[in-house]
Amino acid sequence: MIIGKRIIRYRQIDSTIVEARGLIKIGGGVVLVVVAAAQSKGRGKPGSRWHSPKGNVYFSAVIKPYKSPRGLAPITLLGALAARAAIKKTARLSVIVKWPNDLLINRRKVGGVLTERLASGELIIGIGINVNGQAKDFPPELQTSATSLRLQTKRRYSVAGFIKKLTAELDREYLAYLAKV
Repeated sequence: MIIGKRIIRYRQIDSTIVEARGLIKIGGGVVLVVVAAAQSKGRGKPGSRWHSPKGNVYFSAVIKPYKSPRGLAPITLLGALAARAAIKKTARLSVIVKWPNDLLINRRKVGGVLTERLASGELIIGIGINVNGQAKDFPPELQTSATSLRLQTKRRYSVAGFIKKLTAELDREYLAYLAKV
């Protein structure tokens, strides 16, 4: 296992990606995962905000491939594939990966992946998944386009259990990626 050897958990922070970046600067190293129960400044694609209320998964993993990837696309895709597998194992739902970084269930966004490269060579894979969100939790402009595992199945899920599955799936995908490069 590479990803998930060290997991730092927060009740609420600005952004798991921002926190991971800060931990790297002070020697936090790789194989670090930052998770938060809620974010006040979650980010999506450049210029967009990720709505981040409690009850969902906000997750950033730090990796440093021993070979430089040609671009972020393969890393973003492996994050999306790991999230899709974790959703399928948790809720038995079919998820479509909408290139480059959206995860959709029944044409509604359930999650997303954002990957950032640091000058020092580390990559941060940020993953947000709406696990237990309800319609009232989404702002009005997202209520027709967003969903959660709970809305799709009418069941509540363990966020800790989902994080465990996501970490295992991301580790599996990353090891497969390293074997190919």
